[in-house]
Amino acid sequence: MKKLFSLLIVGGCSLLSFSALAQQGTDKLRSEAMEVTRHLASHIALDDARSVQVRRLTYDRLVQESQINTMYGDDPAMRQNKLRVVEQEYAEKLKTVLTEAQYQRYLASAVPAQSSLSSSKPAAVPTKTAGH
Repeated sequence: MKKLFSLLIVGGCSLLSFSALAQQGTDKLRSEAMEVTRHLASHIALDDARSVQVRRLTYDRLVQESQINTMYGDDPAMRQNKLRVVEQEYAEKLKTVLTEAQYQRYLASAVPAQSSLSSSKPAAVPTKTAGH
C-alpha cells in the first residue's frame, strides 16, 4: 500500500512538472507570436483587428512547427516537407484575413523566410531584416 501511495505521489509530481514545462513552452510561443505579429504589422500596415487574427494564426503556426521539429527532428527531408506545408497553409489563412495590398506586402517580406526552409534551421515566420 505504501508503494502504491508513493507511486501516486511521484506520478502526480511528474504530471505537475510536465504541465509546468508545457506552460512555459506555450508562454514562449505566445510571446514569439506577439513579437512576430508586431514586426509583421509594421511591414504590412496591420490594423488592430487584423493584428489579433494574425497573432492567433501565427501562434497556431508556431505550435505546428514546434510539433514538426519534435516529431521529425531525425528526418530532415520529411521535416522540411511538413514545414513547407505549414507555410503554405499559413499563407492561405493570412490571405483570408489581410487586404490584397497587405497580403502582397506579406508575400514580398516572406521570401527570405521561405528560402530559409532549405537551410538546417526551421523558418518560423518572416524575420527581422537589418534596418527595420
